[in-house]
Amino acid sequence: AHIVWAFSLMFLFSRRGYWQELIESIVWAHNKLKVVHVTQPRALSIVQRRVVGVTHYLLGGIATTWAFFLARIIAVG
Repeated sequence: AHIVWAFSLMFLFSRRGYWQELIESIVWAHNKLKVVHVTQPRALSIVQRRVVGVTHYLLGGIATTWAFFLARIIAVG
């Protein structure tokens, strides 16, 4: 959950470069391993990137908080 939450910051704060490099690396690996048909990545618009970032940020924050309280309940017992 924390990784998803932290990963969302990349969508919120980064420019196109970091995200595009990640997508191209994933597509290259899929094409090299012949997992899927040959595809071409498309860049997300600024609005789409912000929506993805906010969604991941909110869901990751909720999941991280839930995991913290669950661990606390288990530890206290």
